[in-house]
Amino acid sequence: MISRHIAKMYALAMLLGFAGAASALPETKAAVDSADAAFMQHAAADGMAEVQMGRMALGKTSNASLKELAQRIVDDHTKANDQLKVLAAGKQVELPAAPDADAQKETKKLDALSGNAFDKAWSKAMVDAHKKAVKMFTAENDAKDDDVRKFAQATLPVLQTHLQMATQVAAIPDARDKAMDAAMKSSMSDTSPMTVAPAAPATVPQASTVRTAAGKSH
Repeated sequence: MISRHIAKMYALAMLLGFAGAASALPETKAAVDSADAAFMQHAAADGMAEVQMGRMALGKTSNASLKELAQRIVDDHTKANDQLKVLAAGKQVELPAAPDADAQKETKKLDALSGNAFDKAWSKAMVDAHKKAVKMFTAENDAKDDDVRKFAQATLPVLQTHLQMATQVAAIPDARDKAMDAAMKSSMSDTSPMTVAPAAPATVPQASTVRTAAGKSH
């Protein structure tokens, strides 16, 4: 009976010890402000959309500058997405599993294009998307959570670089189209009936002049 009582006391002491040790452990997760959580969710959805569109461009375009931008977008956003997953897991924030409906609709629209039409539409879409991203990440300078703010500040320069590159790539087809339009207008202007000079009439020698010349030859 005594040994059984001692065993019970020992087991109780062990349980109390484990409970005390568990209560001494620091929290590994912490909830964040709703605005910061919404930022992480939007950033995750947009980041996945960028990777998706970047991979699409790599498979569809033959433009070297556009391919370079697309690869940069895929690499940088994949890295940022992975960092965001770790951050969200530590903050008890559930991230979306796919881009939002608008992004998927845009991706489907772009996938239906090819050639110069795709290049022009894709580069414009990248300019628009990164303008939105730069604005969203800049606003997160006011984030309440330090870790979320640091993530936004570290990622912002990358997004600004993407925006600059996308703007330059988008300007190329615009400049080409403007040059072609100007050349077409110039060509049409040169061939217009209003600008074509009338041809000079052929000079026909008079009959008397011909006879005189013939007489002199004798």
